[in-house]
Amino acid sequence: MIWAQDPIAFSILSLDVRWYGIIYALGFIFAEWYGWHRIKDSNKVTRKQWESAILGTFFFGVLGGRLGEFIFFSPEVLVSNPLEVLFIWHGGMAIQGGLIGALIWLWHWSRKHKVSPLLLTDALALPLAIVLIFGRWANWMNGELWGRPTGTDWGVIFPHVDELLRHPTQLYEVAKNTLLASIIFLVEKKQSRTLGLATTILIGGYGILRFIIEFYRDSDIIFLGLTTGQLLCLAMIAGAGVLVYKLNIWRK
Repeated sequence: MIWAQDPIAFSILSLDVRWYGIIYALGFIFAEWYGWHRIKDSNKVTRKQWESAILGTFFFGVLGGRLGEFIFFSPEVLVSNPLEVLFIWHGGMAIQGGLIGALIWLWHWSRKHKVSPLLLTDALALPLAIVLIFGRWANWMNGELWGRPTGTDWGVIFPHVDELLRHPTQLYEVAKNTLLASIIFLVEKKQSRTLGLATTILIGGYGILRFIIEFYRDSDIIFLGLTTGQLLCLAMIAGAGVLVYKLNIWRK
């Protein structure tokens, strides 16, 4: 297969509308809608409060994702062209940076309104996993985050990279995020909504599955045979482990 996608969905008055932008816009609307229906029964957050929480989460999530992309993976860009952080239509978001940015905001917001931050993150776990599915489709449409050469007679050729057959790791990530969203959905449907459970599954599950896929991504090995992405995944897995221990989730 030869990659030949168009990152531009359509144009309006010479303004290009990219799949990436559509995903973010629809993702925000879906997260706001689903999250409210997930959290309203707690009677601890009003609709107006939820709207302020989700707006801040979206802003700091995008900001953290962009900063994380360059801090973790392309630090030289911050020196040569720091304004590139603002050009989100160019693609490039680090989920770990996005989570850090969003969690900092939610921690601040929850302290101000005296609610558990896990109540908020649980409400956002499933919509985030679903948005990540389409986010990886956007990466595929952009022709970015390609994989290593397969070394076999199958794979995808990315003409803007080279003529080698490569792993379509964007599509592997689509499958990974679909599996993750399905697990969260089934667990929440079949079990009581244990505080922190959905958050733990999202962070830990993403870390484990992404760690495996990193072996096929075209990433540089930086430490002990591991890539930057894998080191960040280990941090996510450790964070999920802390939550399991602190919340005694395995006993519930």
